[in-house]
Amino acid sequence: MFLKRLKLANYRKFSAEKNIVEFISSKIVLNQDNDDINDNFGENSVQNDCNEIDVASDTTLIIGKNNAGKTTIITALDNLINHNNAFGANDFNYRYLQEYLDCYDVCNPPLGAPYIEFVLTIGLEEDSNDRISNLIPFMLVEDIEDSELDICIRYEVEDFVYFQLEMKELFSEGKDENAFSKFLNLLHNTDYVLKYYDKNMSKIDVDFKLSNLMELQCIKANHLKNDHCLTDAFNKIINYRYDNIFQKEKKEVTKELEKINHDLTENITKNHTDVIRNVLKELISMERMGVDLSADITFDKLMRDLIKYEYIEDDANIPENQFGLGYTNLVMIIAAIMDYMERYPDSSFNSKINLISIEEPETFMHPQMQELFIKNINEAIRVLLSSKNKDVNSQIIITTHSSHILNSKIHSNNTFNNICYLYEDKRNAAVANLNNKIVMPNEHEDEESEAFKFLKKHIKYKVSELFFSDAAIFVEGFAEDMIIPYYIEKMEGLRKHYISIFNINGAHGFLYKRLIEALGIPVLIITDLDIKRNEESDGADKQEGKKAKTYEQISCLADKETTNATIIDIYGKAEISAIPVHIEKENLYLAYQGEVNGYYATSFEEAFILTNYDNAITNELLKELKPNIYRSIVGEESEYEKNKENSYKWQMKLEKCKGEFASKLLYKVVNEELEERIPRLPKYISDGLDWIEKKLGGR
Repeated sequence: MFLKRLKLANYRKFSAEKNIVEFISSKIVLNQDNDDINDNFGENSVQNDCNEIDVASDTTLIIGKNNAGKTTIITALDNLINHNNAFGANDFNYRYLQEYLDCYDVCNPPLGAPYIEFVLTIGLEEDSNDRISNLIPFMLVEDIEDSELDICIRYEVEDFVYFQLEMKELFSEGKDENAFSKFLNLLHNTDYVLKYYDKNMSKIDVDFKLSNLMELQCIKANHLKNDHCLTDAFNKIINYRYDNIFQKEKKEVTKELEKINHDLTENITKNHTDVIRNVLKELISMERMGVDLSADITFDKLMRDLIKYEYIEDDANIPENQFGLGYTNLVMIIAAIMDYMERYPDSSFNSKINLISIEEPETFMHPQMQELFIKNINEAIRVLLSSKNKDVNSQIIITTHSSHILNSKIHSNNTFNNICYLYEDKRNAAVANLNNKIVMPNEHEDEESEAFKFLKKHIKYKVSELFFSDAAIFVEGFAEDMIIPYYIEKMEGLRKHYISIFNINGAHGFLYKRLIEALGIPVLIITDLDIKRNEESDGADKQEGKKAKTYEQISCLADKETTNATIIDIYGKAEISAIPVHIEKENLYLAYQGEVNGYYATSFEEAFILTNYDNAITNELLKELKPNIYRSIVGEESEYEKNKENSYKWQMKLEKCKGEFASKLLYKVVNEELEERIPRLPKYISDGLDWIEKKLGGR
């Protein structure tokens, strides 16, 4: 058995839509060489001889920005499993409550009261030794052959009749401006109950607790309490082992401690007690105060002071209070897992679903340590289990906002599977369960396709930031990558958001189309129109007496085609005579050069020059980069109009110095004090930025 999915409805930030979290089974097949793994965890790591193991090689990774809802998912499971109804009126989704109140009519009240719903889908694996007796109350006849089973849990108003009467009394004369406040106050003073239902919403009347079916160990982030937390953690494990495994040894040690206490007490009484009594007699009355000194060495005290955690570096032992916070946090996570494994009851091995949740393990860890952690956490747990001969099917759930952990997961397992991405949609938490099929550039391709390989490879280097951004911009080249952030900083509605810019060669933007759709954040793809031109003709150069190229200025798109793969993929054809100004699809905006001052540009540089042909800074820049070309085009009379007429020539002449064009342009605008001298962005880009601003303003 395993937890296959969880649906959260009307709970905190989760509404009734986009609210299903998918989990991975704990039963997997190992496909990797254990030698590398064992090297990472020391010579005592246990070699796995079989292909199938009982710990997931892949964790379920729940990712998202701060306040996206990651902790909310774990809190819900924790309250359902470990605390059995630790919910309250504050756990209702406020927008759901507002909608309920808006629809409430005293004359025609709703048939039900507000509720919070959780649906847990339990996966049933074939050829399993799992005992499913705890699931019998939820099983229907038609479920016998099914591979999954639903458990519906509702947090409901206990007395609906009373609730209805209170609502009628509150709103009998209609709703005023304080209606919502009154409604919330009623909910806070209402009693609730947790009820269980099968998939047909038939109430389960047996005394059922989810804790009989599931175990959840929550390892919280940043739980370093003092300078000796590692010592305390491992002392706890040692004490437990003596209490439950090495009881005979503990009894023997305890007997020895009793003898030591007896001998020490005799010595103290003989040599020290009378001296102290005489000193005190001189200072205070001893009639009502007695002094008795005795030894009190207990097993617990001995263990607490005996175990010291130290780091061995060369020949030196370094105390734990000198450890780095990252290393300490990592070891604390391992210690917490070890403690969980030690305490896990034998009776629950095959009768319960076992979940281990690790919250934001990246706390205090540098990037390399984060990546190593996610690569090897499953194997570390397997080693722990193997050393104890415990057959525990443990599903691992990690919440994080670390791009390094995300990157490591994608590339260590070579897959996008088992990534649960949280984002904000209409001010609610929304869930996108990623997998290879969803993000595949083309649904007809497979994991061996060149397009999919490119996607994974490119994400490895930078695009994992995409998952933690408010919005993203994919650009064609180096110049856009350098220049656009400057203009974003000048926009009030954008500079307060985290917007990632990725230089992916805009022509490859279509490879990210399905991933963009899944993520739900606004994404602007800025690409080049890439008009397929006629062959360049030759003309006579009278001055040099040789043939010289002429440059075709495009003022009409009739019979023209684009070579841009992204435009062709999203627009649906190469012919561009009737192409729209831009292409917008839900959270995707595709921007490319349109008509600018009578001409159609095919690159950012050309569009920039057409837009700013008479701008002082632009002309200063062109003159610095290509003085001879500038003189031949503009002349000594500064005929700036000729920049427009020769925009394509400028594009070709700047082809080999685009980086210098961008860097010098940025330097000039950053140091320019007069706002009126600052060049304008080409309209297709500024329109795209306006679209992002609008999208973010509405989120």
